[in-house]
Amino acid sequence: MKTPFMIAALLGVLAAPTFAQTATAVQDIRQDNADIRHDNRDIRKDAADLHRDDRKLGEERRERNADQRAEDADLKKKDFKDARKAELARERENREIKHEKRDLAHDKADLSKDHKERRRDVADRNKDAAKIN
Repeated sequence: MKTPFMIAALLGVLAAPTFAQTATAVQDIRQDNADIRHDNRDIRKDAADLHRDDRKLGEERRERNADQRAEDADLKKKDFKDARKAELARERENREIKHEKRDLAHDKADLSKDHKERRRDVADRNKDAAKIN
């Protein structure tokens, strides 16, 4: 009578850590899923910001082109004072465009890195989930 009870108790003691490890692994995967969802939200928000910045860059280019047309019209009318003002405005727009383009390029590179990191996190999560089953 004592032998089956002791065997059952011994098996229970040996099996308990296995169940505990599985429970922690499941919790880890759930946490990974939450982190991935959070990363997805951040990536979507950053992509929307990039699109907004790209539209803003287009608007600034249109303003620069309008300044160029104004400068050309003033030069055609021999109004050098207004032509100089339009030229200065256009140069200022060019500087802003250059700055925006640089920021946009950096933001695109950061977004690409975020995508890469998320793909790696998903692959790691999938590998860990495969070990549980």
